[in-house]
Amino acid sequence: MPTPEVFFGAMISTIGIGLICFHVRSHRGHLADEKLSEPDHRFYQHQYFRRLQTSTLAVTLGALIGLCGYLKAFEESPIFATTYVIGLLLLALWLVLLAISDAMASRVYASQLRRRNLAPQKSLKETLAEVRQAHGLDPNN
Repeated sequence: MPTPEVFFGAMISTIGIGLICFHVRSHRGHLADEKLSEPDHRFYQHQYFRRLQTSTLAVTLGALIGLCGYLKAFEESPIFATTYVIGLLLLALWLVLLAISDAMASRVYASQLRRRNLAPQKSLKETLAEVRQAHGLDPNN
């Protein structure tokens, strides 16, 4: 009979596999997008590798958690069990650190995009204000 570890591990692995499928599909969309600049393509390529690594690590972590209920050495040796659980915790910590680094990289990229679009946006607002003023329109509407 499957143990709770198997169900929990299978759930984590299933989520990881789903994320891998999502990231591959998203990456193919970015590759096909001809409107993206070279820096944008480079960012999405790096993002794809970061997220693929994170998702693959989730699948591995889920499989290792699922093995806990089937390893005889886990029940027979407290030292092995302790080492194994510490290894799982270190993998989980690495997974969290990868996710944080991806979030930070995405935030930096978004702020760069915002700065890149700020000058044209300011220019468009000034032009709109000039047009409204030239036609006697109220700028507050």
